[in-house]
Amino acid sequence: MATTKKTPIKKSSSSAKRNTTKGRAKPLPLTWRFYVVTIGIFLVAVSTAVVIALLAAHHIAGNQRTARLERINDIYASINLDGKEYIVTDKNVFGDKRPYEYDSSRSYSSAIEYLHADTVSSTFAELDAKIKAAGFSFVDEPYPGAAQKQYHYKSADGEYVRLSVSSKPYNDAWQNAMLMTGKAPKNLDTIDKNAGPAAVTLKVNLDDNNE
Repeated sequence: MATTKKTPIKKSSSSAKRNTTKGRAKPLPLTWRFYVVTIGIFLVAVSTAVVIALLAAHHIAGNQRTARLERINDIYASINLDGKEYIVTDKNVFGDKRPYEYDSSRSYSSAIEYLHADTVSSTFAELDAKIKAAGFSFVDEPYPGAAQKQYHYKSADGEYVRLSVSSKPYNDAWQNAMLMTGKAPKNLDTIDKNAGPAAVTLKVNLDDNNE
C-alpha cells in the first residue's frame, strides 16, 4: 500500500511578522515623574544661570566702586593738604555713583570739610594754587560776592573739584542767631567775612558738576 508524503506547511510572512513583533518589548509610556524631573532640571539650570549672572554683575559693580573710590582718594591726595594745617571736621567720601532722587542726571559729590587757621582770602588763594597744580583748571565762580567764596574746577578727564571757603566766625554768628531767634543777627554786616579761621569744603565728583 503506497504511502503519501506530507508536504510541510510554510508559515506565511504575515504570521512571521506577527511573531517577531510579539518578541519585542513595547516602549513604556512617559509618566508624570519624567515630566517633573525634566522640569526640575530645567528650573535648576535657569536658577543657576541667574545666580551666576547676578554674582558677576555684583562683582563688576564692586570693582567699579573700588576703582572710583581709589580715583577720588587720589584726587584728594593730589591736592596735598597738610593734615596739621587743614584739620578735617567732616568727611563723606564714597565710590558708588549716587544720582539725586528727583533728578537722575545729577549726582552727589564726595565731600571733606576742614578748618584752616588763616583768613578766607589767604586760604582760598593757597587752595586755588594747589588744585590747579593737581591738574584741574578753573571753570567758573557760581556766586560772585557771596559770603562763601566758591570756585569750580575740571580735569582733562572730565572730573570736577568744587572749592568753598568762608569765615567760621561769620558762619557761627549766622547759625547761632538763626538757632536762638530764627532771625539773622543784627550785627551781621559788621562781622568780617574774611576773618579766620577759614571753613573749607572740598567736593569731588567724577561724573558731573550739577550739584
